[in-house]
Amino acid sequence: MQVQVFRSPELWIIVAGYSAAVHVGKLSPAIPVFRQAFDLSLLQAGLALSLVQAAGMLFALLIGAFSAHIGLKRCLITGLCALGLASSSSLLIDHVVSLFFFRFIEGLGFLLVTLSAPAILKQICAPETMSLKMGIWSSYMGLGVCLALLSIPVLFQYFDWKSVWFFLGIFSFLLAFCCHRFVHVARPSTSFDFSAFWDTVKVTIRHPPIVCLALIFACYTSQWLTMIGFLPSIYLSHHIRLELAGVLTAGVAFVNVVGTLTAGYLMQRGMKSKQLMIFGFSMMCLGSWLALEDAIILPFALQYLGVIFFSLFGGFIPTVVFAICLNCAPRANAVASSFGLVLQVSALGQFMIPPLSGLLVGHTHDWSNIAWISTVLSATGIVIVTLLMTRYQKIA
Repeated sequence: MQVQVFRSPELWIIVAGYSAAVHVGKLSPAIPVFRQAFDLSLLQAGLALSLVQAAGMLFALLIGAFSAHIGLKRCLITGLCALGLASSSSLLIDHVVSLFFFRFIEGLGFLLVTLSAPAILKQICAPETMSLKMGIWSSYMGLGVCLALLSIPVLFQYFDWKSVWFFLGIFSFLLAFCCHRFVHVARPSTSFDFSAFWDTVKVTIRHPPIVCLALIFACYTSQWLTMIGFLPSIYLSHHIRLELAGVLTAGVAFVNVVGTLTAGYLMQRGMKSKQLMIFGFSMMCLGSWLALEDAIILPFALQYLGVIFFSLFGGFIPTVVFAICLNCAPRANAVASSFGLVLQVSALGQFMIPPLSGLLVGHTHDWSNIAWISTVLSATGIVIVTLLMTRYQKIA
């Protein structure tokens, strides 16, 4: 029985997503260490956080369309190997430029994994279980970041950051081998055809529901990454130890997993997508203000409850976006390109918002200004959700 579980392709695909998200989240608790090692400003720290999204910002749509023509499994394994290579090359990082370079390569690997995995799941999962499976898949970011936030500060007590990065890279290589061994999907029936590839790109960017989902997802991910990325630094500014700050932030990331799984269950039970997303954005806005209000006005317990609400109910949004994206792709071979467009627009937001937030906080010396950014993004998300669901009532 245990052997059969480990042979399950869904297991390795989901674990690959969690592993990729660990590489995204591992930098957040390491920012204080990196700021000291490389003399990083808050703007540079924000850039380091968001640079992992640069590959997605530039290439997600094209790689998504390309993967459908060269093979999803091949893209998944290549992505894991890219993560392994970039992370295990930590011994070569001796300057902020090399840090940024390998962070970009990690972003490329993350992109390949997160583009190909949902399309593979659609191929191998029964239709009646897709909402629940997508809820589990959608938890990859929250759980992966949670694992990073919990483990990295502890590991830093025994190892330097280069050793930790190296072992994370080796783990990615091992996962690539397991996916090669246990994941079996249909291969492309024909050789690569540029005209078919370009047609897939065009039909994707001209499909309004996918464009709207991309904007909605960007409104969610950019503010979530900003909050989670800077939260350990916020807690350190309140004289909380790094280890405790990591645990507190990991708790925030973990409840995001609970939110994604809950949304999958609620969708399986028939709850409307529109209600879940509008509620999620509303709670992110409210939670950000509670979380970042001055400690003189609100006790820390209430501030922490605010950031819990922010992450928990915000977790409704990715599950709904991914589930709708699977069903609203313009055609069967455009699923990966649809996710590519969603991730590309999202990556643009994640690339821009953290550095701008760091610049704003560095100029004003007031962390609560991040709540204004959350408010604008949440309001924009609600407007787009309303427009999308009004125009396409079948997906509401």
